[in-house]
Amino acid sequence: MFIAALTIALAGLVSVPVASQAAAGPQQSERARSCTHTSSGSCIRGGQFCPRASYGHSGWDAHGRRYVCKGNRSHPHWMRP
Repeated sequence: MFIAALTIALAGLVSVPVASQAAAGPQQSERARSCTHTSSGSCIRGGQFCPRASYGHSGWDAHGRRYVCKGNRSHPHWMRP
C-alpha cells in the first residue's frame, strides 16, 4: 500500500514539469525559429525566386515573417500568404 501511494505521489510530481514544458513549447519554438536559407546561404526575402522543389512550402525571412513559395510553377517566388 505504501509503495502504491508513493508511486502515485511521484507520478504527480513528475507530470508537473512535463506539462509546463508542453505549455511553453510552442512559444519557445516561435522565438527559436531561424530563417529559411537560399542556396547562397542568405535568408530568403519576399519576391526572390525559390526552388521548384519548395513550391507550396512555407519559409521565413530574417524578421520571422512567413512566405510561401508560389506563383508560376516553372519560376516560383517567395510571396506573402
